[in-house]
Amino acid sequence: MKISTTLVKRVSVLASVVFVTILTGCAGPKFTVDDGSEVDEKLLSSIRLYGKAHQAVRPAIIKTAELKDKDCDKQWELPFAVADSYDLPKMDRIAWVRGVGVDERLTVISVAGNSVGLEVGDKLDKVDGYHRDNTEKMRERLIEARDDGDPFDVITSGGKKIRITPVKVCRGHFEIADPYKPEVQEYHWRQAKHPLSVFNQELTPDEALWMVLWTQGMSEEVGARMKTYHYGMRFVKTALTVASIVSGVGAVANAAQAAAANAAAIEAGKQAAQAAGEAVARYAAEQAMESVRNRAIAVAQEALKAQAQDVALDTMKTSVLFRSSLSGISWVAGTGFYMADKWAYDRMAKLGADPLAGFSMHFKLASHALAANAFVFDEERAAAMMKFAEENGLGEMAKQAMNGRAEDTNAALIATQAIEVRQLDVIPEKIAAIAVELPVTTLLPAASHDAQIPISANALMATH
Repeated sequence: MKISTTLVKRVSVLASVVFVTILTGCAGPKFTVDDGSEVDEKLLSSIRLYGKAHQAVRPAIIKTAELKDKDCDKQWELPFAVADSYDLPKMDRIAWVRGVGVDERLTVISVAGNSVGLEVGDKLDKVDGYHRDNTEKMRERLIEARDDGDPFDVITSGGKKIRITPVKVCRGHFEIADPYKPEVQEYHWRQAKHPLSVFNQELTPDEALWMVLWTQGMSEEVGARMKTYHYGMRFVKTALTVASIVSGVGAVANAAQAAAANAAAIEAGKQAAQAAGEAVARYAAEQAMESVRNRAIAVAQEALKAQAQDVALDTMKTSVLFRSSLSGISWVAGTGFYMADKWAYDRMAKLGADPLAGFSMHFKLASHALAANAFVFDEERAAAMMKFAEENGLGEMAKQAMNGRAEDTNAALIATQAIEVRQLDVIPEKIAAIAVELPVTTLLPAASHDAQIPISANALMATH
C-alpha cells in the first residue's frame, strides 16, 4: 500500500501540534487541590466562617442601593466578593480549597442574587481585559474597576464573559476581618472592618442589612469627627516631635493638648473640637500608660463578670469597656456609635425590612457574651434605641426582640430594668480606679450562671 507524501506530512504536523499542546499544558500554572493533608482546624473553621459571612452580607450591601439617598456621600460596590490564596504557605492553601473552594486565583465566594451571572466558585481569568498570573495585581485591578463605577467585563477560567455593573451606595464599605486575624476591627469614614465572631450566630437577612446600614451610618454621621481627629493629629504629631526635641516629655503632653484644641476648633464645631481634644489627650496618655491601660481593662472585665447575674447583662456592661479600648480613629468612631444606630434604624423601614433587626441581633450576640463589636448596645445605647421604638409604637415588640422573641423573659429584663452602670471615662489612668468599684444597684432576679468573656485573638482581602 502506498501512502502519499502529503498525507505523511499532514500527520506529522498534527502530531507535532498535539505534542506541543501537551508540553504547554504541563508547563502551565498549577493550582492547589485538596490532597487530604491535615490542616490547622482552627484556621479551617475561620475560613468557612469567612465565606459564610460574605454570603450573608453581600445581598444586603447591594440592597442598600435602593435607598437612593441624595444626601449621603457615595461609594461603589460590586454584586460579588472574591478571595484568593495567592502566595500563602501550602498547608494554608489546602485549607482555603477545603474550606471555601478558593485557590490562588480570584475566586468568587459570594454573589448578590442570580442575576449577576457569576456563581460561587467561579475563578476570574480577566478583569476588564486585564490578566496577570500575579493575583495581587488582578485584585488591585478589580478594585480599580469597582471604584471607577463604569460597567466592565470579567471572564472566568471556564470562558464565561460576564458584564458587571458597580452599584452606587452610601459611603461606608462593610469589611470582614480575615481568618488570620479574626477579631480585628477598625472604623474609618470610608469603611469599617468587623470581627469574624459576629457571624458565629445565624443572622437573618434583615440583621445583615442592619449591620450594613449601621456601617454606612457610622461613616455618614461620625465621619466629620473622624476626619477632624485624623487631620488634626497630623499637626499634633508634628508638634509632639518638635516639643520632644526642644523640651522633653513635659512639653510633649502640653503640646498635645494645646495643638488638639486649636486644630479641632479650626476644623470643626464645638462637639467635634471636644471629641478631638479628648482624643489627643488620650493619645498622649496612652504613650506612657499602654501596659497599665490594658491591665486595667482586663481587671474591669473580670469585675464585671463577677458582678453580673446574667450573661447578656454582663455583655452589655462589658460593651462599655469595648468602646473605651478602641484607639485612634476607631476610638473617635466609638464616640458616635449611637448616631449610627439612629441612622440605620430610620432606614430599615424604608427598605421594607424589620426595623427591630438591630434589637434581635443585639440579643443574639449579647446572650453569647460577644461584647467586643459595634452591634451590642451598652446601657446608654439600648435606652436610646428603645426610645426610638416607642416613638414608632414598637416599644413592646422591641422588648420582645431584645429577648430573642422567646417566652422566657429573664433575658428581656436586661433591656427594660433600670441598671446603673458607671460609664467609663476614656482617659486610661482613670480606668483602674473605676474597675474596682463598678456599682450595680439593680441585680436581676434571674437565676445566675457563669458568663464567659470571650478571649479575643487578634487573609485574604475580599473585594467589596
